[in-house]
Amino acid sequence: MKRGFLSLIGLVLSAVFISWCYPNHTSNTETQSVRPAAVAGQFYENDPIQLAQNIHQLLDRERVVLSGSKIIGIVVPHAGYSFSAATAASAYRQAAEQQVDVIVVFAPSHRDYFQGATITPCAAYETPLGLMPVDHAIVERIVSLNKNIRISSLGHQAEHAIEVQIPFLQVLFPHAVLVPIVIGDVTEYHAAESMAADIAKSLQGKRVLLVASTDLYHGYSYSDCVAINKRTVAAFTALQPSKLFNGLKTGQYQACGGLAVVMMENIALALGARTAELLALTNSNDVTGERGGYVVGYGSIMVTTGTTSRSQEEKVEFRPLPIETQKTLLHHARMAIAEYMSNQNIIKINQPNAFLQEKRGVFVTLTKDGQLRGCIGHHETDVPLFRLVPQMAVAAAFEDPRFPPLSKNELDRVKIKISVYLTNVYPIKSIHEFQMGRDGIILRKNGYSATYLPEVPFDAGWKTVEEELKSLCLKAGLPPDAWKEGAEFWVYRTQVFDESLMKQ
Repeated sequence: MKRGFLSLIGLVLSAVFISWCYPNHTSNTETQSVRPAAVAGQFYENDPIQLAQNIHQLLDRERVVLSGSKIIGIVVPHAGYSFSAATAASAYRQAAEQQVDVIVVFAPSHRDYFQGATITPCAAYETPLGLMPVDHAIVERIVSLNKNIRISSLGHQAEHAIEVQIPFLQVLFPHAVLVPIVIGDVTEYHAAESMAADIAKSLQGKRVLLVASTDLYHGYSYSDCVAINKRTVAAFTALQPSKLFNGLKTGQYQACGGLAVVMMENIALALGARTAELLALTNSNDVTGERGGYVVGYGSIMVTTGTTSRSQEEKVEFRPLPIETQKTLLHHARMAIAEYMSNQNIIKINQPNAFLQEKRGVFVTLTKDGQLRGCIGHHETDVPLFRLVPQMAVAAAFEDPRFPPLSKNELDRVKIKISVYLTNVYPIKSIHEFQMGRDGIILRKNGYSATYLPEVPFDAGWKTVEEELKSLCLKAGLPPDAWKEGAEFWVYRTQVFDESLMKQ
């Protein structure tokens, strides 16, 4: 990050100065008031120095995956920072070096019911880092164009979904102005489309970043959370807001700020967006390492002007893991399953070495009596191995929807195999670049996707690439020949090791 500790101190000093210049009160003209921080000390740190340091640390952990494209919009979660700020940082980091004049934040209303959308009458949003001014010239333009958008404190007074985004924006874009829009009840897609079109008109000529604030699944089923989150973010990245709107209404997709995403994507498309990419996906159970009880999904996405962004990322190779590190992962995978079976907790590997701190993709496969008993993995390079392997071991044992949860009398009969990625997931232009048995493969088409690890063709006895691709299409829920036209392919390579290694 170019912005270091000096900018952190400057931000804090300016926060003190601006707060002094603009005392928090309501004057005779409502637009001269300040919307005070409502969830500081609850959702994020109340101390400005600690808050700024935390945000810088979160951003510094993320790598830039965008090349040659401009980010128009992002989707970020809005839970407490201890749960979802790291996921949000993965999106904010991508936009960090862009020049931005205006930031439009779209969020749901968790407390107030109203129809259409509202924009705060206040002149600024306040956080411990100071004030972020609201651009009321743009606001007046928007409300003059669309009767479904009005200036009102409804949805803003105690709402956290916008406020938790503001500290990130203040750190990254200290000179930008804010347009905070809370979305209420919108029953017809054409109303959302109309509002988005008029907002887009009001932003012409500005350097804009659109932010959609939303969490994903809310409920008590971890397996439902994982499945519905994947389905929902696939709809987000398809960049088809009308289909997303309809799926949200039927419950096919679940996101408390789903309408915020619909609005953001409509505007992004009007401003030249061409692709959307998933950056991170997790949930509160995985973050805390505890299963059971209430679980909420978190994801981050970037919407860009390029034909592809992350999909054009060049291949990155990782060093093979030494034998002792392989043994450590196998040992902790088994320990994780046993611990979860007894106490519903996911263990953590203490004092991880440099290899274990690397962020790579992982699959954990369980077999019993030579037959598959569970297989769950994670493609993205966003979680370190010392956290990811125990999580995937537990998921393979208890959350693979193809099998019942592993029982205690099965544990000693199960064998564990781990596939650690030796490359990132990278695109290929032609299926002829794919080498069966060497490469793992991901197929994506029309929002459907599936993957096979490199060793699957050998286990299945397939002789040709076409056999593997037909099976891959069926696994994705597509016709067997769907790979021949309009499909996209990504590949990756893995280092595979199993518990036979423990005898060495």
